[in-house]
Amino acid sequence: MSATGPGFAAEDLSLFARMQHVFYAPRTAFAAVRGQETAHDWLLPALLVCAVGLGAYHLTLDAVTDLEGPAIQQHLEGMDEAEQQRYKESAAMMRAHGWMMIPVGLFASLVVVGGVLLGLARSVFQAEVTYRQMLVVKAYAALVVAIEWAVRAVLVLATGDVGAHLGLGVLLSEAAAATFGGRVLMALNPFDLWQIGIMGVGLSALADAPVRKATLALGLLWLFWLVGGVVIETIGQNAPAPSSALPL
Repeated sequence: MSATGPGFAAEDLSLFARMQHVFYAPRTAFAAVRGQETAHDWLLPALLVCAVGLGAYHLTLDAVTDLEGPAIQQHLEGMDEAEQQRYKESAAMMRAHGWMMIPVGLFASLVVVGGVLLGLARSVFQAEVTYRQMLVVKAYAALVVAIEWAVRAVLVLATGDVGAHLGLGVLLSEAAAATFGGRVLMALNPFDLWQIGIMGVGLSALADAPVRKATLALGLLWLFWLVGGVVIETIGQNAPAPSSALPL
């Protein structure tokens, strides 16, 4: 009997139970929801992640925006005047409207990645899946973000490091982290890799795709996006400052 067939999915799991299974038995979670997806299956996990994100935001808000605090002062010492001004403006904006970035960013990611998953399932794996199913795949995988935000909040509160990084390049020296390879490693977040693994299983379960091929395809797309972002950032930093002189 197929692992994604009706017999395997016959196990009756509540939404709460499926969200728990995502972390240690994701195939069971996706098999249990297959064929009976509702809006609750992607909306409620997304709202839960938003709630955790907002909690982490409020817990760390003072730590990352108090310009008179010792941690912020130390952080500003390594910046030039222009960078300090940008950080101060960013801190003011974060204190005023920063909370909005959490739900907006999360639901934007849900919509975009859901569309990417839909295109991948239909074009590469020739699967007849729905957009709602792909939203469920992304929403279940996004539960990992709640753990990421909680871990980051604990690190900021425990260490006072407002720039706490979770990337694989966190142990690199400052000079090494400034190189192109170092920036790529800093951007390689283990929590993102965890999400990709879960989405690969979800795509396999709902689109009848080989799990290794699904995970590899998602991993390559993510790596292309990540490296592209680092390239754009590097070009932007190395671009010469615009001249203030008027053309003759």
